[in-house]
Amino acid sequence: MHLIDFKILNTAIERLLNKELSEFGITYTQATVIGYLKRNINQEICQKDIEYNLGLTTPTVSSILSRMEEKKMIFTQPSKSDRRYKSISLTPKAIEIAEDISIKIERITKMLFRGISAQEQEATGATIKKIIENIE
Repeated sequence: MHLIDFKILNTAIERLLNKELSEFGITYTQATVIGYLKRNINQEICQKDIEYNLGLTTPTVSSILSRMEEKKMIFTQPSKSDRRYKSISLTPKAIEIAEDISIKIERITKMLFRGISAQEQEATGATIKKIIENIE
């Protein structure tokens, strides 16, 4: 396996997910932010949390959040714990579609792993985790 294979796979998956999620007016990366915020809905989340937990850079997250705010998917307010930061929350619009997004991603995931045994999936996941650890 070559590194280019990872890039080709990533591009193909992202293209598919972006196409499938376009009905919601969002990209896959925006969907991951919605999912993260939904899973942590009872916690105060700031941009740094999203950067760290999704492995994205500051400029990338800034751009994503700006576009999501324009689309009325998130809103920000001063952090209750540290006024230097903004707390990021989902709008009712985003909460309403979050479950539909999860269902669509689950369906796509099942399609992508069709014909691949649970053991093969676990081994692939373990390998990818080790590669990520090696990078860090």
